Formats: sequence, structure tokens, C-alpha cells
Amino acid sequence: MEKKKTNRSLILIFLGYTCVYLDKNIISLSVIPIAQDLGIDASQKGLILSAFFLGYTLFQIPFGFIGNRVGSRKIMTFAIFLIGLLMIFLGMGFSLLYLLFIRFAAGSFAHAGYPSAVSAFVTKEVEAERRGSVQSSMIASSGFAGIVGPLLVAPLLTLVGWKTTYFIYGGIVLLIGFFMLKGIPKSEGQPIVSANQSNVSLAEVIKDRNVWIMVLAAFFINAAVYGMTGWIASYLVDEFSLTMNKMAMMSALIGFVMMISAMFAGSMVGRHFKDREKQVILVASILGGLVAFLLSRSHSLVLSMLFLALAVAAASIGFATLMSLPVKLFAEREVSTKYSIINAIGVSGGFFAPMIIGWLVNASGTYGGAFSFIALVFILAGCVSLGIKTNEKKQVVGELEN
Repeated sequence: MEKKKTNRSLILIFLGYTCVYLDKNIISLSVIPIAQDLGIDASQKGLILSAFFLGYTLFQIPFGFIGNRVGSRKIMTFAIFLIGLLMIFLGMGFSLLYLLFIRFAAGSFAHAGYPSAVSAFVTKEVEAERRGSVQSSMIASSGFAGIVGPLLVAPLLTLVGWKTTYFIYGGIVLLIGFFMLKGIPKSEGQPIVSANQSNVSLAEVIKDRNVWIMVLAAFFINAAVYGMTGWIASYLVDEFSLTMNKMAMMSALIGFVMMISAMFAGSMVGRHFKDREKQVILVASILGGLVAFLLSRSHSLVLSMLFLALAVAAASIGFATLMSLPVKLFAEREVSTKYSIINAIGVSGGFFAPMIIGWLVNASGTYGGAFSFIALVFILAGCVSLGIKTNEKKQVVGELEN
């Protein structure tokens, strides 16, 4: 019975994670009509995409510490409710400055706590042998959002405009937040650190070599992931003059590839590549770098879609494998804090990459340099990940838990 309740909670958390990624993804579609309405150029579009990640980066670590104290259930439900409200506020957008503020607030206060809270929930409520696959399944929600988002948002953007679209989506997210509040038992996702216990110290985290290697790997792979996903829609429209609906279908296909790839990473790596996760990340990164480079030279829609799909698949496998490691390698009281630090500094790659790509596109008038940049950060992610120590860290975790 308890396992059935936990599985129900995991489904609701997956839906919440879908909302998180939906908010990240649909901005890449809606920024096209937003830019037309408000007279925003490519570099300013990059600022809107990057403002979110600035806030996300700054507030991940504080929310990791707070999550240990208040519990993952409260952090997750708070995040989803605030995401819904801020989507509605974004629908009231009237200027570039206002949009920058809303996206910064969304990254800072709404999104920042959710990933580390999910990792803490998985570590506390899921048996050890299932943690890696469950965590990868949660990350696969990015692909699910990538399917649902474009297919639903593109017709709405065309029919009712971007403002009303955000009102509708905000309402849906608030409804899912209500389901999470009622459906996740209060007995689950309780604080890991009680009032009379000390939180894991920052000094402990700083001394952990694995944390900083994973930070760098996450930084480069996030630059690749969000560099691509943030600009796919604009690339397809600018390079091939696709209509909004056709572009949405292409984006949904990319989302499907992301979901399948992340789920594949969770199941196959756990079964066949245990303790060889860093080699999986390296191979995925090399493949991603190669096809991103080929994409920079492509002028065919069919080839570009093939290369995009392969690059996104490689990024999803690498990212899901990397971000499933904390729940395997770190002790229970460490997971939320260490995951938040890895995700916080690592996700800043998503802050820099859209701005750099916007600058490259503005400077050259093409996307060739942008995809060459993505190829470079792919390769760097794979090389850095080789420094992760898996077996040695597991022994340390075993000692801490005994």
C-alpha cells in the first residue's frame, strides 16, 4: 500500500516536473510573437531566455538548504503554484523590462527549488535500486513537455495570441499544483534535517571533488541543451520559413526524442552500464558534438531535423545520466544540498548559452557559429565528466549511512 501511494506521488511529481519544463520550453515558441509585438531583436530575445537562468542559478543553493529544513513536499507544491501565477503575470507583459523581471522571478523563486526537492524526495522515499531509473524518468518529463507544449501552444498562439495563451497555461499549472497538494501524502517528503540537527555544511560540500567535477560537466551540457532548445523554434522559422504550426510539429518531434532518450538512459544505464556512467556521458557528448557540427553546415530541412534529433538525443542521454548520479553517490542528508549546487552552477550554462548564441546570430546573420559553439560545449562536457569518481564515492556513502 505504501509503495502504491509513493508511485501515485511520483506520477504527480512527474506532472509537476512537466509544468517546470513546459514553462522553460514554451518561452522559446512564444518569444517569436512577443518579439514581433514589442519590437525585440535577436540579442534581446537571448536576454529574455537568459534572465530566467540567472535567477535559477542564484537561488538553487538557498532552496537546497531550505528544502532540507521544510521538506521536499512543501517546496515542490509551492514551486508549481508560483509557476502558474507567474505564467499568468507574464501574459500581462507590456515591455522588455517587465518580461525580464517576470522570467528572472520565475527562475529565482518558482523553479529554483523543484529539481533538488525532487532528488531529495526520490532519495528519501524510493528504494536504492530504483533511484537512478526514477530520477531519469523525472528528467524525461522535459521530453514529455517538449511534445505537449509545442502541439498545444502553437495553435493557441495563432488563435488567441501569446497573452491569452499564458493565461490558459497558468490556470492549468495551478490546477496541477492543487492535485499535488491533495494527492501527495503529508507523511511523504518530510524534512531530512530536523530543527535540532545541523544541516550539511557548505564546507563539507566544497571538499567533495565529485561535486565540482559534476558542476563543470553540468555547466557545459546545460549550455548545449538550453542553447539548442531555446533557439530551435527561432532557427526553424528563420532558416526555413516554417509556419508556427509546422514548426510546432517539428519541436514536438524533438520533444519526443528527448523523452525517449532520457527514459532509455535511466533503464539501460542502470542495467548494463552500472559504474560506467561517465563513459556513457563521454560517448553521448562526442556524438552530440559531431552532429551539432554537421548541423552548422546543413542547409537542408530534412538533414537539419535529423541532426537536431540526434543532438537532442545525445544531450538527453548525457544529461539524464549525469543528473541521476547524485541520488546514487551521495548520502541522504547530502543529496538536496549537493544536487542544488550542481544544478545551480551547472544550469548557469543555460544563462550564458542563449545570450552567446543571440550575439553570434546577430553578428553573422546565420546559425552556423551558434551550432559550432554547441558542438564545442558538448565535447567539453564529455571530457570533464571522466573525472567523476563513482566506485570510491559509493564506499564513502556506505560508511556515512552505516
